Amino acid sequence: MLPPTPLLQGACKGKDLEQDITLRDADVADAEALSALVTPLARHLLDADSGASAHAFLASLTPASFADRLVDKEFAHYVIEDAGALVGMIAMRGDSHIHHLFVSRSSRQRGIARRLWEHALRVHGRREYTVNSSEIAVPVYERFGFASKAAPQTVKGVRFVLMERPRLVARVVQKQYLNDVLPGPGKS
Repeated sequence: MLPPTPLLQGACKGKDLEQDITLRDADVADAEALSALVTPLARHLLDADSGASAHAFLASLTPASFADRLVDKEFAHYVIEDAGALVGMIAMRGDSHIHHLFVSRSSRQRGIARRLWEHALRVHGRREYTVNSSEIAVPVYERFGFASKAAPQTVKGVRFVLMERPRLVARVVQKQYLNDVLPGPGKS
């Protein structure tokens, strides 16, 4: 588990971040707070028009379900706290899928989602990433380099847009790779 990391003040767009904001790994003790943060925000994922049941999805938002994922090695959870209150979280599944990314309504436009995403990138590395985004969050993920891979769809009462972010290769590596595979002037 990583130690709490203070976020840089003023490094984000919008309101200035206060000194007492920290980014850290989540643990089982956070299950209740994670459920309380995510459950009201996740309601916009439900597709009332489909008539399908979203019981399985809603059951995955309980404190007990969060506690199960927090001890599951397939998942990694990172949180941001402001004055001791949890205001944002990202959960990664299998190093390459964003399972959840939520920021409290009162803490939006402060760069918290970007901080969480950038932290996940540092921890999980340069690779292809996927997310099942709510339609409302599509512009956020587009700013993170994701592109829609399909039209909005509803599965088991949950409406989402499948998005993917290609593996990024560092420019220096790309340039060296191209130099190695493409013939230069006077070479054939």
